[in-house]
Order: sequence, then structure tokens, then C-alpha cells
Amino acid sequence: MLANYKCTPFEQWIEDVFLRYSIIQPQHLCIDYVARKFNIWVYYRKFNSAHFQLGRGLYSVNIDARLTKEEQWEDFLHELCHVLRHEGNQLVMAESFRRWQEQDANHFVPYAAMPFFMLKRLEIPQQKEDILDLFIHTFKVTRTLAEKRLEQIQRRILQTVWDEEWKKRCEIASVITARRIPASVCAPVDRKLE
Repeated sequence: MLANYKCTPFEQWIEDVFLRYSIIQPQHLCIDYVARKFNIWVYYRKFNSAHFQLGRGLYSVNIDARLTKEEQWEDFLHELCHVLRHEGNQLVMAESFRRWQEQDANHFVPYAAMPFFMLKRLEIPQQKEDILDLFIHTFKVTRTLAEKRLEQIQRRILQTVWDEEWKKRCEIASVITARRIPASVCAPVDRKLE
């Protein structure tokens, strides 16, 4: 199933960061392990998850204690993206830039929760429900996130198949076109400008 999957540069960046910090197995994908690797202090309080920069390179993340363990993990990844990729205080930045940061952090979550370099080591079942169960139990994520990641994977595989088909069609068209046009038409013209 995964043979035609092509990682995006964003996914590759996540993989590079995780490998650099020895986050290499699904059991490493938990708040305690990842926070320790990135030197992030984590607190659990009954208010919305948020990150705080305490000083240069010092961060803390509050995780909403009212959420399930899986939802807490997903919130932590959202905040981790802010720590790794974003600067500035969202309370005083332009609304459009704040929205972009939030979109970027939301985009980060499924890739970080179920990195492709870990997925490709799994034996992927044939049935959708079995795949979702595998994602949910292996990566400790919500069903909603597992469905989102599976859809991303399916779209990326389909895109790769379409790209390959398009490339073949273009090559065939190129050969057909080259046979129809005499070589003299394609040869460069040597004219002197007057």
C-alpha cells in the first residue's frame, strides 16, 4: 500500500527533527518522552492547552487536563509545533499571521503523531477499519486523527499514481509529436540581425 507514497518536504523536516532527537519508535511518541527530548516543562491544568516561552530556549506547555490522553497528546503536538517553528506572541501579532501559525500547527499534528518513517515499518492491513485500529492502537491517537492521516496517505498515493500516469502520457505525446514534425522544423535558425 505504501510503496507509492511520497513524503512532502514538511514531513521530511519532521522526520529529520525526530531522528535528530532519537524519537524513532511509536512508543517514543508520548508527551513525557518528547517533552524530555526537547526540554519542555509540561503542566496539566483545567484550561486550554498553550505553550509559553520562559526564556531563550526554555519552554513550558500547559495541557488541558479535561481532555482524554489521546486528545492531550494531539494538543501537545500542536503546541510542540509552535515551539519548534514559530516566534512571537500571538496576543499581539497580526491576526493573519496568528491564523497562519495555527494552521501550520494543525497541519503538523497528523504528520508528527504518525510519522511516515514509522508507518512504513508496520504491516498495513487491507481493510480500512483494520488500518484505523492499527493507527489508533500503535500511535495512541483519536479515531478522528487516524482517519485524517489515512486520508492524507491515500491522497498522496493517488497523487503519485496520477503523476506517474501523466508522465507516461507526456512521454508518449512527446514521441508522437517528434515523429510528426520534420527535423528541419525543429532545427535552430541561424539568421543575422539587420
